[in-house]
Amino acid sequence: MDKISAVIITYNASETIVQCLEAVSKVADEIIVVDNFSTDATVDLCRAKNATVFLQQWLGYGPQKNFGITKAANNYILSIDADEVPDAALIKNIIVQKQQGLNGTYAMLFRHFYYTGFAKYGAEGNEYKTRLFDKRTVNWNNNEVHESLVLPADTVPLKLSGSIEHYSYPSIAYHVTKANSYTTKSAIDLHKKNKANYLFKMIFSPPVNFFTAYFLRLGFLDGVNGLIRAVFIAHAAFLKNAKLWEIIKNEKSKQ
Repeated sequence: MDKISAVIITYNASETIVQCLEAVSKVADEIIVVDNFSTDATVDLCRAKNATVFLQQWLGYGPQKNFGITKAANNYILSIDADEVPDAALIKNIIVQKQQGLNGTYAMLFRHFYYTGFAKYGAEGNEYKTRLFDKRTVNWNNNEVHESLVLPADTVPLKLSGSIEHYSYPSIAYHVTKANSYTTKSAIDLHKKNKANYLFKMIFSPPVNFFTAYFLRLGFLDGVNGLIRAVFIAHAAFLKNAKLWEIIKNEKSKQ
């Protein structure tokens, strides 16, 4: 039977990490946690659940996950975040795949929790993401945000039954805080890539993103919850470009 190393990146994840670890431990033969020097009980909780913890200053989402992969003893990696929990059906299916012999890459259905329930529609509706793979042929790109897996050409991941429940945003207040942090990282990433079309994006990206999330992707079918999420998506598009403008202006003023 093939063995799996679960790799989890964490920062102040004490509210969700135990549920995540308890689920992951049912399919993983080892659990690697890469922690960005949490100030809460995250590290202690991970060690209490027999996870191997590495403290690592933030490198960006892609590099942080790749760092964890280098610490894994097994070739097959289950890459999961601290607020993600595999459900019973997915756990059962992964065990079956292990028994049959792992081969290639595996995609999992994601269900995203926002405020009061799981999103069914909109930009955050149910979607498949590849999260189980062979580290000898697959890794994460080096993006600080919007990281993605670099897969071999013509790869078609096998879709597993069951799902990962992603407890992304337990409250609107938490969403505000996380959006502020994420848009700052996004602006820095855009600046590193020498992007400077912030004015065009500030004007047009917010309405386009709102229309796409709320109407084209049927976010309105999720009621008020879907409306709030669509507004957040539009606002984030504005914020990251406004912050890019600020970075560029501050840089020029120092010259």
